Amino acid sequence: MVTALPPPQPPGSFPRGQTTCSYHPGEMTGLRCSRCGKPICPRCGVRTPVGLRCPDCAGVRGLPTYQTSGSALLKAAAVGSLTAAAVGLLWGYGPAWGFFLALMLGFGVAESMSWAANGKRGRDLRLVGLAIVAFGLVLSRAVLAQRFGVSLADINAAEPYLFTPQIVNEFGGGVPVSFVLYVRLLPDLLFAAIPFAIVWVRFR
Repeated sequence: MVTALPPPQPPGSFPRGQTTCSYHPGEMTGLRCSRCGKPICPRCGVRTPVGLRCPDCAGVRGLPTYQTSGSALLKAAAVGSLTAAAVGLLWGYGPAWGFFLALMLGFGVAESMSWAANGKRGRDLRLVGLAIVAFGLVLSRAVLAQRFGVSLADINAAEPYLFTPQIVNEFGGGVPVSFVLYVRLLPDLLFAAIPFAIVWVRFR
């Protein structure tokens, strides 16, 4: 016995009661705003005492998770900067642990900022977090330069090897500036990219 296949659905047809979300066209939904009747999905629906409402009717310009006040942003920046400074100092005195310190910098800045901002996310926190990570990395290299007596003039001179007393005492001879400051392409710059990636993903 041959069973006939159901007729194909015409283009643009949806299951009964389902339609596309007004705010996320790629989402199918059966939910509607309790005030204006606009189709909404769980991603954009705002729970209120009178039911789900769309962001417009709920008076929310954006999702609450992505709304960061100026005071919260300032607090997050302060806490993140302290974390980055602490890790930067550690990195300056223990550069051989670069991979683990990169993870510590990324997660430390991201989670401390998130805590200070009450779990908020968004572009403003992401940009501030990236700037703070850069601060931590620059601080770590500044500490290394200070430890080994490397000045800005030494770096600008582009000499193949540096022979400061501290370097000779530590390494037994001259070494390249990229080696002293741990700015080699591999693995140092790769490690430096890790905290940026962590902060970027955390505050998306």
